[in-house]
Amino acid sequence: MAKSRIQLEESPGINNVSIPEETQVPEIHDNEEISINYVLNGICWNRNKVIVDDIFAYNVALNVIHDNEDHEPKSIQECRQRNNWPQWKDAIEAELNSLAQRKIFEPIIHTPEDVKPVGYKWVFVRKRNEQGEIVRYKTRLVA
Repeated sequence: MAKSRIQLEESPGINNVSIPEETQVPEIHDNEEISINYVLNGICWNRNKVIVDDIFAYNVALNVIHDNEDHEPKSIQECRQRNNWPQWKDAIEAELNSLAQRKIFEPIIHTPEDVKPVGYKWVFVRKRNEQGEIVRYKTRLVA
């Protein structure tokens, strides 16, 4: 499969640089929808032709249940139970080091009773290449 490339116009400091073009989402026509994981399965459907009823919902639920895709973990505990825990641990440490380097955290103080502190959660993502192979484990600590 030949990759298409985009040529950048010449400008100061950039001479004939070409970058690979990313996988493009298809142009959406009237009432067309693409599946959540379109890049992996290429499924597309038309709202005018699909009857959204209990049978449709049941089939979607079956697809989700029988989906063999290894979904992203939702917590650190879930990461620890996986075979790829060392990669997730490295990604978590990289995120914490990045936050410390940018001095994001300040000393901990007691909050007054009438103040509700902001919560946080971890977001885990596996970055994939065009062939669907995992190339990077990425985590973010978000408020």
